[in-house]
Amino acid sequence: MRQFLAACLAMICGIGFVNAEEPADGLQLQAPAEWKGETISLPPSFSPNMTLNGTEVIRFAPGMFNQNSDSFFSYVFVFQVKPGQKLTQKLIQKELLVYYRGLAATVLKNQKIQFDPKNFALKLQETKAAVAVQPPNSKAYKGDLNWLEPFVTRKPQTLYLELTTWQDAESKYDYVFVCASPKKTTEAIWKDMRAIRESFYTSRQ
Repeated sequence: MRQFLAACLAMICGIGFVNAEEPADGLQLQAPAEWKGETISLPPSFSPNMTLNGTEVIRFAPGMFNQNSDSFFSYVFVFQVKPGQKLTQKLIQKELLVYYRGLAATVLKNQKIQFDPKNFALKLQETKAAVAVQPPNSKAYKGDLNWLEPFVTRKPQTLYLELTTWQDAESKYDYVFVCASPKKTTEAIWKDMRAIRESFYTSRQ
């Protein structure tokens, strides 16, 4: 089952899974070996209406496609956005909605499932970063995405998000780091995702 889902995701994104510690295009996202991942271009093929241009690196928790797992549909990803695209809260919220709407619509294309991606909803709220290690001049957000999980359950899902945005002072690239899971933010999987996020922060300093 997981092999089928991986093949489906690879077909959608245009790239297969890579080792979790493999650098791609100079952007490295370290994670435990069992956290598989991929690298795609922005905008992705499944959401061509996104306006952000750059690179996305993703790392999937081991139970990503197992609905009985404590890490079901839990993953981290980072957008590396080319200079000249101001990442306001409003823009990030809009772009993430376009991203997830396109993902669900592409995965469920030609499937006998009635849903309207326009009904997906996301509201971001700026919050205080809860960790000591963070990029200079960064902003932290949290949000709940209400959407239809298209890969396994194909049912409505609330995906909890933690985001951090910042700009690299030297390269002027902007970054959006996202931790995502349907598990409450007090669950153990969030400790794992936050550790990966902190490692990424440290690697960019």
